[in-house]
Amino acid sequence: MQTVNLTQMDKEGIAEKVIAMGGEGLLNCVQCGACASVCPVARAGFSLYCKNLIKKLQSGYMEEILEDSSTWACQACNRCTEICPRDVKPSEVVFAFRRIQAEELAISTSAFTPLMSLYETGHAVYNKRSKELRKKVGLPETPPTSIGDPKAVAELQKILDDSPMAELGIFLNLMSRKQEK
Repeated sequence: MQTVNLTQMDKEGIAEKVIAMGGEGLLNCVQCGACASVCPVARAGFSLYCKNLIKKLQSGYMEEILEDSSTWACQACNRCTEICPRDVKPSEVVFAFRRIQAEELAISTSAFTPLMSLYETGHAVYNKRSKELRKKVGLPETPPTSIGDPKAVAELQKILDDSPMAELGIFLNLMSRKQEK
């Protein structure tokens, strides 16, 4: 995997990198603020929620925000994408930026627990009480997602094992437990 020297990237180069990493709608944003109005990350007071991240990236700031951990607070609720009138898909821009952060090993320590949960269960945020709560409201105990599909979890683990995040060693303990089974 090639490492990108972000200090040498110009404004266009930053946009190209974000777009290549999955943030195709980056340049569609006109900063209307619709995404920020529904963003839990913005409401919680994090500095780099979707609208601000997009503005910084469009303006050519990469090095200045690379170490900011705010983007790791996004839980992919996709409210921003649902409300966006310009098809920016702000959550995809956030995740593209997180991919860049992962390549540069600029991952917030606050992301380790959700990443380990993602590796183990297929969900970044998983409430162990959810089975009880789902049953209480008449839903099946296991949602129709990767958590009930061991094959999907195994596929996700393979993807994560081959990712730059695996180089950080955060999955080693979980990988060894997986191999013991």
